[in-house]
Amino acid sequence: MINTVENSRAKKTAGLAVTYRAAGGDMYGTCPDTCPLKPAATSTHDIDREYESAVRRAVPRKGLAFLFTHFDPAQWGEQNTGAPNQTVFNYSADTLADAARHIKNGAASVAVVPADYWNGRDSAKVTESDGVKMVRCPNETTGIDCANCGNGTPLCARPNRNHGIVFTAHGASKRKAGDNEEAGGCYAGGGNVALHWRHLSERDEKTETDVEQVARFAAGLSPRTILRHHIAGDIGAVPRAVK
Repeated sequence: MINTVENSRAKKTAGLAVTYRAAGGDMYGTCPDTCPLKPAATSTHDIDREYESAVRRAVPRKGLAFLFTHFDPAQWGEQNTGAPNQTVFNYSADTLADAARHIKNGAASVAVVPADYWNGRDSAKVTESDGVKMVRCPNETTGIDCANCGNGTPLCARPNRNHGIVFTAHGASKRKAGDNEEAGGCYAGGGNVALHWRHLSERDEKTETDVEQVARFAAGLSPRTILRHHIAGDIGAVPRAVK
């Protein structure tokens, strides 16, 4: 199930259209079981192919759309092409090295680093891994929001970039987010995002499918809108047990 917000009021995504996706009874139910940031909870092995195709095409007229997914790019049914009507998929890698490897293979990738990662480094804005440049999310150093990042074309909405994006672990579970050996740490698992996400998972299911809803939402947005799919949630197929 999906929740849609036409005009986000959150500080970072202010002015963007955003969505949340969850499974009935489990807010992590659309996330892959390989994601180290989720706690031990119901999750999925497979991508919902029909939904993946729909969200790829769910782009506002003359606008931009992007999302983050923990499903490996090798599992995607379609890769980023740079076409104007295509949502940009960003692979959420487990480590900087993992992100670098996928960038070399042509997949836009991001990674999370521990909260103290930048302490004592020569640069607080840029790092590298295996020869690949990694740019820290500008919001963390300048306070700029997504709508104004990259002069109106957010870095995460650029499909063919040759660098990664780095997010610093934050929130109540930031210690876990910076440690891939310990389950948990998802930023969406706490605070206001978690409240919205949990409420969505507990909501009665609508007659409209996720495929229908995401297509309708994107088509109805104002021209040139920037749409971030899945503030929380992923492209996974909802397990039968929680449908």
